[in-house]
Amino acid sequence: MPKNIILFFFLTCISLLNIQCKKDERDINLNLSGVNDLFTPADAKYIKLDPKSGATESFEWGQAKAEDGSLVLYEVAFDQENGDFSHPFYTVVSDNKGVLNKLTLTHADLNRIATLGGSDFYVRKKYKWTVLATKGTNVKQAASARIIDLERPGGFDVLPASLYISGTATENGDVLANALPMKKLKDGVFEIFTKLKAGTYKLVDGNSGTPKQYYIYNDNGSNTIGMNNQTTVTGADKIMRITIDFNNIAASLTEVKSVQLWYCAGNTFWMTLPYAGNGVWRYNSYTVNYTVMPWGIEQRHKYKMVLNDGSGDKNLWLNYAATDSPDQDGQYPSTLTYKTINMDRNDDSQWDWSWKFDRTYLTQGSVADFWVSMRATDAAYTVNYQKH
Repeated sequence: MPKNIILFFFLTCISLLNIQCKKDERDINLNLSGVNDLFTPADAKYIKLDPKSGATESFEWGQAKAEDGSLVLYEVAFDQENGDFSHPFYTVVSDNKGVLNKLTLTHADLNRIATLGGSDFYVRKKYKWTVLATKGTNVKQAASARIIDLERPGGFDVLPASLYISGTATENGDVLANALPMKKLKDGVFEIFTKLKAGTYKLVDGNSGTPKQYYIYNDNGSNTIGMNNQTTVTGADKIMRITIDFNNIAASLTEVKSVQLWYCAGNTFWMTLPYAGNGVWRYNSYTVNYTVMPWGIEQRHKYKMVLNDGSGDKNLWLNYAATDSPDQDGQYPSTLTYKTINMDRNDDSQWDWSWKFDRTYLTQGSVADFWVSMRATDAAYTVNYQKH
């Protein structure tokens, strides 16, 4: 075929493709009406924040409408009292990942927002809020805005860069040099999984010299952080998840009742892992008995932790990072990224958000050890196994 004819056909195809793309672009309807009404909280509502209480504030507004009837997503924007939302200092998606015309914020959330807005401890300050409705690239600001009046509680001027737990009630005793480090989750927030027994413990910002000392005490039903004292523990030994939040002067003390390995194909737990110490649960010498499915030996599994903060048992599923994990056959030992626990998903489905064993390494009938590591010194919380 002559070159000029080939070139003609090529240019014609490119032109048709451009026309179709432009037509598709025109067919996408991004039109929507903005939010007309803000319902709650009332304009200029005053809130004296108590982050320890767990109290919440509900932001609600009228629905925006997409011209084609499709889904509209929402964000709530916060600005200074005289701001115009051209550069809000904080935005957050509404409940249910932006789908609902409602946003629920705890006092701890509002305290953080007030901090970002420039409010200091004990300061009362007003902020403006509104709603942004979104469809695709089209964002419409609500027709109105409201004022919210927030008063922050007291707090710590300097947040500790590190935190340790020490005392007769702890696993490592009351020698300061042996104090157990806590994992820093973010600025001012620390966590540790550890066993406490009868005795006393304190929190310190170092394990040598004369560190600053903190303790946890009950303030009208809320666990609060104080200074220069110790916390007393009574009763039987307990495995605890302790979270310290200096930003909100709050602490969380939650008992870990059990950790179990869930085998998906069997729709059951293989075992309950005993606590081995230093944030690790480990079951040794378990004989692997896979279920054979129509597609072969099934290797999916995950773990469940049962917690109790005094209000009843609650499940925390220790999940993989995504709905479906990649096959691990021939990949043992797995990478740190693969082994890392997703602490946020908490999905109890039989199959999803699970890890996969390496079936070429952990074969049918293998005897192996299984463990969950929540050690503060590790780069991440992980799951693992090793055959004998």
